[in-house]
Amino acid sequence: MRMKENQKQYCAGCRQDYYNHANPQGVKECWHFKDAKIVAVYGIGWWVPQDKASNFFKTKKPTCYSSPGSTAYYRELPEHLRATRRRV
Repeated sequence: MRMKENQKQYCAGCRQDYYNHANPQGVKECWHFKDAKIVAVYGIGWWVPQDKASNFFKTKKPTCYSSPGSTAYYRELPEHLRATRRRV
């Protein structure tokens, strides 16, 4: 489902969110907004070890979200942290 105008709060912190607000260039909206979708993601700070699932937090972000140098977002937990079923 595409993002709606009232969902721009999910863009907060994205490097392109600048274009969703009054700016001197007169751009009314980020060019990614019309194609973006809201998805559930797992976030983790760049400084946090990725050795435990509890170090990640679940949130919602647009598919185009970009915040370099701050937090990494993954669609799924990394492979080594996912629960696996054993065959008996």
